[in-house]
Amino acid sequence: MENDLFYYGIIALGAFAGALASGLAGFAFAITSLGIWAHVLSPAEAAPMVVICSLLVLLSTFAAIWRSIDFRSAWVFILGGLIGVPAGVALLPLVDPGPFRVFVGATLILYCGGLLLSGQFPAITGKHPFLNGLVGLGGGVMGGFAGLSGVLPTIWCSLMKWPKDRQRATFQLFNAAMHSATLTLYILQDRLPDNVLTLLGASAPALILGSALGFLLYRRINDAQFKKVLLWMLGLSGIGLLLPAL
Repeated sequence: MENDLFYYGIIALGAFAGALASGLAGFAFAITSLGIWAHVLSPAEAAPMVVICSLLVLLSTFAAIWRSIDFRSAWVFILGGLIGVPAGVALLPLVDPGPFRVFVGATLILYCGGLLLSGQFPAITGKHPFLNGLVGLGGGVMGGFAGLSGVLPTIWCSLMKWPKDRQRATFQLFNAAMHSATLTLYILQDRLPDNVLTLLGASAPALILGSALGFLLYRRINDAQFKKVLLWMLGLSGIGLLLPAL
C-alpha cells in the first residue's frame, strides 16, 4: 500500500510540475516532468505520458488565447513541422541523438544566459513566411530526431515584436500539432502502454491544478516579463538536456 502511494504520488507530482511549467510558459512539460517520472516510469511509459499530458495541458489553455492566434502565419510553422518530423525520424538509425541533445542543451544555456545577463533582447519585425516555414521545418526535424520540436519555434516567436498572447498562441499551436502527430503514430504503432489509463487517472487532478495555477501566473505578467520567463524556461531545458551526460 505504501509503495502504491509513493508510486502514484510521484506520478501526480511529475504531472503537477509539468502542468505548472506548461501553464505558465506554454511549453516545457517534458523537461519538467521527466526529471520526476524517470524515478518510477520506464521510457516506454514516460514518452507517451509526456505527449498525452502535454497535449491536454496545451488544449486546456487554448480557449483563453484562441483569438490571439494568427492562422496566416501559424499554418506555415505547422506545415514545415509536419514535413520535418519524418525526416527527423529517418535520421535516428544513422545518427546518435545523444550528442545532439548535449549540443542543443549547451547552446540554450549560452543563448539564454547571454541575453539574461546583457538585458538586451533582440527583436525581429515584419513578416517572414519563408523563415517561419524553415523554423517549423527545423522544429519538426528536431522533434522527430531528438524530441525537441518546440525549441526553435519558441525562440523564434520570442524574438518577434508580438504581444505575449500571440507569441504563446503561435508556438503553443505548433507544439499541439506536433504532439497530435506523435500521438497518432503511437496509436497506429500500438506503442501506448497497457497502464496508460491508470497513469492518466492518477495524473488528472494534478494536471488540472497545475495548468490552472500556471496560467493564472501567466495572466499576471506583462510582455517583457514573459520574454524573461521563456528564456529562463529554455535555459532550464538546456540544463535538463545536459544533466544525463554528466
